[in-house]
This record gives sequence, C-alpha cells and structure tokens, in this order.
Amino acid sequence: MTWIFIPAGYLLGSIPVAWLLTKIATGRDLRELGSGNVGVLNTALSVHRWAAALVFFLEALKGALAVLVPRYLGANEFVIGCTVIAAFVGTRWSIWLGWKGGRGNTLGAAALAVYSPPSLVVIVVIYLAARFLTRSTFLAMRVALLFLPVVMGLVTRTWMSVLFGGIFALIFLTTHQPETDDHLLLKEKFPTLWAFLTAPRRN
Repeated sequence: MTWIFIPAGYLLGSIPVAWLLTKIATGRDLRELGSGNVGVLNTALSVHRWAAALVFFLEALKGALAVLVPRYLGANEFVIGCTVIAAFVGTRWSIWLGWKGGRGNTLGAAALAVYSPPSLVVIVVIYLAARFLTRSTFLAMRVALLFLPVVMGLVTRTWMSVLFGGIFALIFLTTHQPETDDHLLLKEKFPTLWAFLTAPRRN
C-alpha cells in the first residue's frame, strides 16, 4: 500500500508553483521569460523577489513533505527514497507543463535537509569550497552533486542512501546546462547581490 507514495510524490513535485505564481502576478508564461526555467531564480529575475521567496518556501515544503509524509505513515526507506526521486522528477518534468519544469534544487535540498541534515551541511561546505575555487556556481553545483552519493553513504552508512544520492546526482548532472543556469543570468544582469535584491519589478 505504501507504494502509492511514489506516484503521489511525482504529482506533488509536478505542481508548477513558479509557473502558477508568475501567471497570477503577470499573466505571462514563465517558460517564455528569462532562462525559461520554472524555478525560484527565474521567478526572481522575471517577476519579483517576493514571488521568488514564496516559490522557494512552497518548493521547500514539497521536498519536506516527500520525506515526512511517507515516513510518518510507515513507509520503508526504499519507498521514501523513491518518493523523493519521483517528486524531483515531477518538478523537472511536470505533466501539467508539457514535461517541462524547473531544476528541482530547492525541493532536493529540502528533502535532504529532512532526510539527513548532516549530509546537507557537508554538501553545502563542498559547494562553497568549489564556488570559491572555481568562481562558478555552475561548476560548483556539479562538483557538489558528484560528491552527493559518497557523502550520503559516509554519513548515513547505508547503501540505500548511496543509491538514491547517485540517482539524484545522475539526473541532475545529465540535464544541467549552462543556458538554463539562472545564476549565470543573474551575474550578467546585476553587478552585485544588493542590486539584484533592490531592483524594481520587471515588466
């Protein structure tokens, strides 16, 4: 019976929060704005920071629920892992948006924060170190994801975590492209973080 959580996870992840909020706020299709990515940063760049903050919160909530609900209702670790992966896939390839969507960063990070907080801390440290050395958010993200299965295995000491960390990293790394990386667009359009945070709403 707990297998129902897997398709439910996909449907949860597939809710296009960023697209819906952009449609409500501007009447426009987020897939046709900025990078075309249906996620937090493109919402911030194409709509406004307040909308992006709400998208971040709701995407994080989706990631947390993908772990907490099946865990609370007695699902085993394999089903929980599959539910998280399904939610991640739903975010990236939403049935409601013609199999398009966001990158799933926020959902994945929130799910990892609930599933294994120490693993998230280590991954963030690796990301920051790679970001400092390479000066590239794109490369830093790829480095951090390469280490994800190893970190999860060492922290949780279960092969199940290695498996799901590897699946998550594989999906992300094989679909992560520079042209859809909103961090690169952010650097092109705003000289500083303060300029980005205080920029007026885009029309």
